[in-house]
Amino acid sequence: MYSACDIIDLTLIDELMHDGEPAVTDPQTSTKVETSSKPQPILHDPKSRQKCKDAQMLNTPSPQSISPPKLTHSFKEQRHSNVKDGRPQPQGNRRRIASHRQQEDCFNIDESELNQDFDFEKNLALFDKQALYDEVYSGSDGEIRTPMKSRKSKKVPNYRHDENVLESRPTVYRQIVINDKLKEEVAEYYTDSGLVIPCISSSLHNKICSTAAEMGISNSRQIEAFGINASQMSLNLMGGNTRLHPRNAHQCPHVVVFTGPHEVGAQGIATARHLANQNVKVDVFMANFVKINDNLQDELKLLALTNAGLLHDVKALPSAPVDLVIVAMDNDQSSFLKQQAWYNQAAEWCRNTMAPIMCLCPPEQQLGTPCVNVKWSVCCVLPKSLPSSCGMIYLVDLGLPPKLFKKLGIKYRSPFCSKPFIALHPSC
Repeated sequence: MYSACDIIDLTLIDELMHDGEPAVTDPQTSTKVETSSKPQPILHDPKSRQKCKDAQMLNTPSPQSISPPKLTHSFKEQRHSNVKDGRPQPQGNRRRIASHRQQEDCFNIDESELNQDFDFEKNLALFDKQALYDEVYSGSDGEIRTPMKSRKSKKVPNYRHDENVLESRPTVYRQIVINDKLKEEVAEYYTDSGLVIPCISSSLHNKICSTAAEMGISNSRQIEAFGINASQMSLNLMGGNTRLHPRNAHQCPHVVVFTGPHEVGAQGIATARHLANQNVKVDVFMANFVKINDNLQDELKLLALTNAGLLHDVKALPSAPVDLVIVAMDNDQSSFLKQQAWYNQAAEWCRNTMAPIMCLCPPEQQLGTPCVNVKWSVCCVLPKSLPSSCGMIYLVDLGLPPKLFKKLGIKYRSPFCSKPFIALHPSC
């Protein structure tokens, strides 16, 4: 054991040992505790030892006068250069030094090099374009492929906004197949989606309607369905939401409906009633008949509940321009009506008007019909073979179930998608 009298010099070493060599300490920052400049002899006498201790205490400075030792480096400072005396230091100086070194590396260029011209031809000769093309256009199997410019690009098909890009199964366009064959070959109609709609005869049309009445879908229900869908089609042709708007009440549409004493006339009155319910100004013309259809009589009672006007004289028809004219005066058994005066007067008024004309369920035979410029024709169930004078053909939905057609030997799948009416186009 060593006493304080035996220690001549004391040095604190804080540096780590590298490669077996002791670290060099800074004499200014190293802490030394010197007890005396000369070695003291070892004394064995207790009294002498006590005197030595007293002398040492007199020469030793007080604890307040001794400053704490300052370590030159620490292990944390070796790992983190931005830490000094255990505290993080700002990075500004290091960043400025690094930026200065980068600027020197970038702009410290010999001026003699700037005076030399770059030889582009010599540099271009080192680049083998053919070898690069062969590498680009060659596949993994080594086969040389033609460049993209010389390839014939495939024509990308254009899809409509309502057409699916991915098809789960092939589309069947002939979804309606009938066994009834007309005496004359007629062209089939096609929808906007490409579905094939075959034509039917007047006898088959009447048979389908009578079978539907026997199965619970009465004639009044069929007339009601026809009136609702035909009125929706009429509103769409007159402008739809743009024309019928609360802010556009000063331009209310005006429609004139001509009806006959039969079931087609009842469909026309039902259409007029639903138009009147949509705040459309409607005038219905029907001559005074001695005997009328039962369904027509019921529709006249319902029409009286609306604001629609019922006219019996052609002279009472409006002289001002109207927006639409609906003709429901003809059917397959009403050829005798064309010889009556009221019919000819109504046809003459239709020829003189500038409004577009829509015909409801026109008859299959158009012989002897007055020349009226019909723009649209509306059919129900399935269309008949109509001439081009009937204008564009539309088909409205009556809501007949598929089992009804199956009972009559007709393969049927509804062609109506999101609308209760569809446009039909001839095949040629």
